[in-house]
Amino acid sequence: MAIPVVEIEGNAYRVILSDKKHLVEKDKSCSCGMKICAGVAAVEDYLRAGGNRAPESLPPCPVCGGKTVRDRKWDGKHTKTLGWRCETGGLSHFLQAKAEHIKRNVNENPWLIPPVPGYAGILRGELLTFQQCNEASQRVFSETGYNPAA
Repeated sequence: MAIPVVEIEGNAYRVILSDKKHLVEKDKSCSCGMKICAGVAAVEDYLRAGGNRAPESLPPCPVCGGKTVRDRKWDGKHTKTLGWRCETGGLSHFLQAKAEHIKRNVNENPWLIPPVPGYAGILRGELLTFQQCNEASQRVFSETGYNPAA
């Protein structure tokens, strides 16, 4: 009998036996449908021998509740969050969920620079846009008679 080959495939284990390929899930169910399967035993032996564990499955899509699949290109470099795509909505559901998370964080924390003893801090709402700054400068120039272009 040939030695089974066990590899990680997504969140499961691909087992190649002499008869065929098996996909063994973490709940010990196999794609062959049999209750007692040589593929499940091969995965158990693989893990006992120190083999790598398959990653945990991703939670369902927060937008539609559909199944999600891993997408390493969208992993958060600074937040260390896993990137994913929804099987129904694709990347747009990931980006929509990410935008909602950012909005929620901004609403929960209104400070751009939080206050510390001796410093009042700066709220995000206190910032001016370029257009607002330009209008304020023009108003000051017209009131004082100062023309910076002259």
